[in-house]
Amino acid sequence: MKIVLYISSFAVFLFTILDYVDENFSAEWREHQIKYGQMLAEKAADDSVEVDLPEIRLRQIYLSEMNRVDRCVSCHMAMEDPRFADAPKPFAAHPGDYLEKHDVEKMGCSICHDGQGRAITLEDVRAWDEGKYWEKPILLPPFIEANCYRCHTDTLAQTPNYNQGKRIFETSGCLGCHQRDGIGGYLAPEYRGIGDASFHIKQPTDSLRAELLAQFKNPNVAYIYESVRYPTAQPANSVMIDYGFSHEDAVAITVYLKSLTAEQTGVTRLLEYRATEPALLERGRKTFQLYCRACHGENGSGGVKNPNYIKDEIPQLDLVAERLFLYEKEDADVIVDVIRKFGDLNLADEEPDVPRFPVVLAQYNAIRDVISNGNPAGKLDPEGPPPFSMPSWEKSISAADINAVIAYLITTYDFEEDDEDYDDEEE
Repeated sequence: MKIVLYISSFAVFLFTILDYVDENFSAEWREHQIKYGQMLAEKAADDSVEVDLPEIRLRQIYLSEMNRVDRCVSCHMAMEDPRFADAPKPFAAHPGDYLEKHDVEKMGCSICHDGQGRAITLEDVRAWDEGKYWEKPILLPPFIEANCYRCHTDTLAQTPNYNQGKRIFETSGCLGCHQRDGIGGYLAPEYRGIGDASFHIKQPTDSLRAELLAQFKNPNVAYIYESVRYPTAQPANSVMIDYGFSHEDAVAITVYLKSLTAEQTGVTRLLEYRATEPALLERGRKTFQLYCRACHGENGSGGVKNPNYIKDEIPQLDLVAERLFLYEKEDADVIVDVIRKFGDLNLADEEPDVPRFPVVLAQYNAIRDVISNGNPAGKLDPEGPPPFSMPSWEKSISAADINAVIAYLITTYDFEEDDEDYDDEEE
């Protein structure tokens, strides 16, 4: 028994020694530092200057407030040295001027790049191996743009893909079904946190898995891209509308959605235009694009199928002026001007000079009530699946925005006799 104990103890000791040797004398970081020292000495010789070669040791940045330990500096030792701008990785200097504004000693690396900051091998840093339970695989461009918004609250010129994705998101009616931060529809999942979704749970379908992982490496990015570009991939009976996005637009939207993590220091505001109190019609147009366009079509033109609905398609809304009995552009102008001036047609200090105004007002209030409280859609086949119903927007869209949407929809009507553009200047 003692012999077995001695042998097992010796084996443990031997493997400990071998592991220590492998980690400290055969490690990737050690080889990189030796090579870096050689390159540094060569550059110093070319410049005829003396240089103190760095000590070969494991380096790390400890960021207690962020609960991060980044050992990237053990290999990327020349990241701040412009003389290494054209050197191969990991000896290359960091591209751009980002490190001039982002102190590595205060921010580390993984706050921007993700990856496993504590790791000391490239394979573990990247965390692209799905067999390992790393939750933050490293991000490649352009998806790294998403992490800028962990700190920044204003849109940056350095994030063109994010900016494009955000623009598409805010003009495609995504919040008609989804929510962001509790604002939006109730037919689909909340967006906040999708950038953190565990790729062991949320991952591409088997048919697209190999292709998307080869392209994006990061499983979470691949999952989001698949959901945007191929909405019926999972589940096959998904009711999400297929917008037919191009690869470029799908990538841009993926970058934006990747930024929507559960915890963010900086949060990009959803409706930035509200801060400047825009003209009425612009406010109505942007609110419509954010919440309504997906179901009711571009500018309310309709054409979106609604399975098992008695009218086949979701109603078009560019006929609101007609529902309000505003067949003349002059009369529509009067109503829009009253909404612009008072904020609500009911608050006009005197009855506007339009034909049958009490009927117009009743219809206006009926439309506003449908937007606020919703409206069930009638079934074509009583035994069939339920069609899309108009949800209640009372909790997500303010009364002022609802009034602005109605004013905007009035202007989308095709007044045959006068096609002049509406003047959207505030009085």
